Amino acid sequence: MRNRILSFVAVTIVSAFSGVPVSQAQSTAALQRPFWQEIGDSVLTGLIVEAQRANTDVRVAEARLDATRASRRLSAFDLAPTVTASGSALRTRQSMAQVPGLTTALPQQDLYDVGFDAAWELDLFGRTRHTVNANGALVESAEHSVDDVQLSLAAEVARNYFELRGAQRQLAVAMRNAEVQRKTVQLTQDRLAGGRGTAFDVERARSVLQLTLAAVPAFQTQIATGRNRIAVLLGRSAETIPVELMTDGSMPQLPDTVAIGSPRDVVRHRPDVLAAERQLAAQSLSLSASRAEYLPRISLAASVGYTANRIESLTRTGTSRLLVGPVVSFPLLDLGRVRQRVDFARSRENEAQAEYAATVLRAVEETESAVVTYARARERVGILTEAVASSTHASELAQERFEAGLTDFLQVLDAQRTLLDAENQLATAHTSAATALVALYKAAGRTGPNR
Repeated sequence: MRNRILSFVAVTIVSAFSGVPVSQAQSTAALQRPFWQEIGDSVLTGLIVEAQRANTDVRVAEARLDATRASRRLSAFDLAPTVTASGSALRTRQSMAQVPGLTTALPQQDLYDVGFDAAWELDLFGRTRHTVNANGALVESAEHSVDDVQLSLAAEVARNYFELRGAQRQLAVAMRNAEVQRKTVQLTQDRLAGGRGTAFDVERARSVLQLTLAAVPAFQTQIATGRNRIAVLLGRSAETIPVELMTDGSMPQLPDTVAIGSPRDVVRHRPDVLAAERQLAAQSLSLSASRAEYLPRISLAASVGYTANRIESLTRTGTSRLLVGPVVSFPLLDLGRVRQRVDFARSRENEAQAEYAATVLRAVEETESAVVTYARARERVGILTEAVASSTHASELAQERFEAGLTDFLQVLDAQRTLLDAENQLATAHTSAATALVALYKAAGRTGPNR
């Protein structure tokens, strides 16, 4: 079932890779490098490392991993003999009814006993061994779940980081354009004072300036909320924002190609798929352990010790006891309960198999969508970069022509509005492309080497 699913995935993802900037020919070392190291932003790397160390979701996942490891160690003790020590001091008196013909009450009697009891199930049919292996598979599933939480956290930190940088860039664009527009307002006022301009030009210039400044509070809000969100992801309070986020930073250089490996590697390296596969293995082993309940249990039992009616007589000759022999048990009159346990284990295996298939298909969907989204976002950045260059040149020409008296002021305002809109769109597109890149790395499971 698992191989059939992966074969289907390979064919599906190959079709999705056509015409998009992804690379399959990469070394194993490159594919195992965490995506934040691939991006090459030292601030982002530091934030992710801190988040993975202090985030509460990671601590919860690690606590679950510790619990599954303890459960496996506990089940492994069933493979070894069980030895217990016991001791008792009793005062007994038999009933007169226990001794026929007795006419007087029997005297009380003290009874002291110390010894050791041992039992060892031979596990000839693998019940205990399958249980231990099932718990081992659950440990591996929990390890991959920790990797999945860390990958999701890293992607969330990166997404919020790039959205913060994008908002900072948009704010810088707005402030830079506002400064240019202030100079334009001053120019129109000087021209009006010199009798060469009109009040209409002055008011139009002021209107454009105020519209630009009106966008500033929204960008400042995005920056503040982005910083607060990142602080929470780092396990900090909102008041302890990392100092690296208080200054502006650049957006990452978008790579021409993204190393995500072969189609089969895309699915095999995703921690959520690996966790689901280990869950399926654990449920299959649990089913085998439940089926072994139909078969006899063969154990070796032993009991050795001393029994005496006075404590000082213990360990003397004649007070020792010994019991050694095999014990065979079989659920002859309890097969109905065993059958229900098997049915329950089979249902859990079917559930895990369906969940595994759903996880694989979800991985295919996310990978296909991420590949196409990043490809189109990167194309849009290239187009808007050219649009900004043309708009900048057009705005400079319009300003020169206006100052030379070759055109009216409306063309200057129109050129400035076009430039501002193009720069805002470019900043937004670059942010979208950066977050799409993060989503692609996350879909490819680029969390670093497995445990």
